[in-house]
Amino acid sequence: MRQLVKKSVFFIFFWAGYLGVVQAQSQYSFAVKKTGKGAPMIFIPGLYCGGAIWEETAAAFSDRYTCYMITLPGFDGQPPVVSDSLLMKVTRELAAFIRDEKLKQPVVIGHSTGGWLALNLGVSSPELTGDIICVSAAPFMAALSMGMDVSVDSCRQIGKRIQQYMAAQQPEQVKSGQQYILKTMIRDSVYIAKVMDMALRSDNRTQAQVMYELFSNDLRPALSAIRSRILVLGDWYGYRQFGSSRQRVNENLESQFRLARRTTIAISDSSLHFIMYDEPQWLRQQISQFLHR
Repeated sequence: MRQLVKKSVFFIFFWAGYLGVVQAQSQYSFAVKKTGKGAPMIFIPGLYCGGAIWEETAAAFSDRYTCYMITLPGFDGQPPVVSDSLLMKVTRELAAFIRDEKLKQPVVIGHSTGGWLALNLGVSSPELTGDIICVSAAPFMAALSMGMDVSVDSCRQIGKRIQQYMAAQQPEQVKSGQQYILKTMIRDSVYIAKVMDMALRSDNRTQAQVMYELFSNDLRPALSAIRSRILVLGDWYGYRQFGSSRQRVNENLESQFRLARRTTIAISDSSLHFIMYDEPQWLRQQISQFLHR
């Protein structure tokens, strides 16, 4: 079981990312960095990452979009919060943020955990979201590594063991684990170092809890509630040694998103998990083409 827990943690990490500061953000558990001018676009990172993973992508769109880069509580130095359901709490706060800032159906872009949050926002507040873009993410994250037939109950049990395993890690263990994992997720050593710094500033118990919640919450049955168009950008190359392939990832995503009304799926041929770093031009092109359809 310990090996299964480690393998599940490894796989989910593949899918598991100041020019202005939004005022009065103390009412939210997350931090917001704002840049650009135009229609609203929200960026949400994944596990162990801050909103800064989106800086280059946001810069590419800031001539026509106002970009809001989110750093979640317990991520990259943002103070953690206590909640029985952190992802649901953040989802509610994102909805409140959109209302408070009077953002008109913003584009919501999320990487890994951030992609799951974007989908959850679309499910719970479909009237608030514009186009949703999921980068290396899916409605049931555990099914990406464990197969489409895995049950939520079994994943919840595994998720609890993963949570205990992660929460018990000491800083040196986190550093050692991230040094290994990030080399399989990002090609450029400069970006590996950048994300490593974010990971070491993150609250380990928060990351453990989020992992458990991702294993315990399946959004697939609720996707029909989303009114927005959805773009799914996937990767597979980094875990080909585990028997994955472009076709298998594509089939998995097609199955997971089958209840969504309007979904477009594109798979990178060579990127690892952090597509915004490994294939930035491809990612931006896919987003631009999708938004202008």
